[in-house]
Amino acid sequence: MEKEYVFLNKVEKQLIEEMEQIVTIDCHEHLISEEHRLKANVDFFTLFSHYTRHDLINEGMSVSEYNMLHNKNIPLETRWSIFEPHWNNIRWASYARSALLTAKKFYGADDINASTYKQISENIKKANTPGLYKRILKDTCNIGISLLQNDYPYIEVDKDFFVPVTHMTFFNDTSSWKGLSRPSFNPGAKVNTLDDYLDAAEEFIAKTKSKGAVGLKMPVRETGEPTRHEAVRAFEKLRDGSVEELPPVNPIYDYVMDRIASLAKEYDLVIAVHTGYWSDFRRLNPLHIIPLLIRHPKTRFDIFHLGYPWVRETLMLGKGFPNVWLNLCWTHIISQKFATDALSEALELVPANKILAFGADYDGPLEKVYGHLIMAREDIARALSGKIDSGQLSMNQAVEIMKKWLHDNPRELYKLEL
Repeated sequence: MEKEYVFLNKVEKQLIEEMEQIVTIDCHEHLISEEHRLKANVDFFTLFSHYTRHDLINEGMSVSEYNMLHNKNIPLETRWSIFEPHWNNIRWASYARSALLTAKKFYGADDINASTYKQISENIKKANTPGLYKRILKDTCNIGISLLQNDYPYIEVDKDFFVPVTHMTFFNDTSSWKGLSRPSFNPGAKVNTLDDYLDAAEEFIAKTKSKGAVGLKMPVRETGEPTRHEAVRAFEKLRDGSVEELPPVNPIYDYVMDRIASLAKEYDLVIAVHTGYWSDFRRLNPLHIIPLLIRHPKTRFDIFHLGYPWVRETLMLGKGFPNVWLNLCWTHIISQKFATDALSEALELVPANKILAFGADYDGPLEKVYGHLIMAREDIARALSGKIDSGQLSMNQAVEIMKKWLHDNPRELYKLEL
């Protein structure tokens, strides 16, 4: 048992030992390719890219200071002096804990402080060699495959590690003629009518499917009733210049979103939905998806981040709709307390085949997948150990649930051939 796991009782430790043997499917990633990672000039601050940026900025670090942390022309010692006072404010948050776990596992540091950061930096550079992805994802984490958000659908992914879920960016197009005439997902398409735009969307979806994509990723937004007449009318107003811009949610958006939900079913793709936590999160309420769920009962929807902070509402989506699955990608590094409580409640509320329990959701700092996975295993163990202690579950039943949550459910939802 790795020392990274903390404050666990005997049952929780046994559950984690079982989880370490489960080939896990990582249900959401943004990771760059190993080729690009090996070309990167990595150092200590690689561990503090991506999500920790937001804690640092929200804590009080200026954007210019944050950018200095990643400026390799500035001596490492100078960058540490900028970072250190801010580190002492963010180190207790879950984003930072993933970095601490990673530094301990791979780079020989029991803590991140003034006496360890230089050695961590040297060790990161030494480890950035061919085979890095296999050593971390396969050998250490026991991850069978990761669902990779692919913003460029016609670029091949390394199929030893990834299966693409393509980012569908139409939601940026429908407010202006500039966006509609040059679709962000298919800028070479010739668009003069609404049907031209829909044809471009289908062409995009067909191509990304042919490259092995198993899903389409998009954010949730409030939608109205899709009406072709209103959508065509709004499209023509933008094309003719009688209206310069529409609100982000408009009749074109409603109609296009409805059509894409139909295409997802036709092409046997899951719609992966970003909900909840991010920026002005009021726009990302998972309940906005309900009209689409009702209109497209045969389309499969994977609701990301368990809708945080609308956790109970999101659990009810899994409870109330056969075409909804609940994905805990990102959640364990948002808050372990919330993730543990949510998993415990989910087991009582939602069928066990509808939970996808882990997705690390990183881009450049590959090694932090490990830190996130340690935290996820802790949360799962704590949630299930309470059920065992109360007599609701046996150990064998808990192990079967963990296999579903970490492997079987994402495999079946996305129809993965492993």
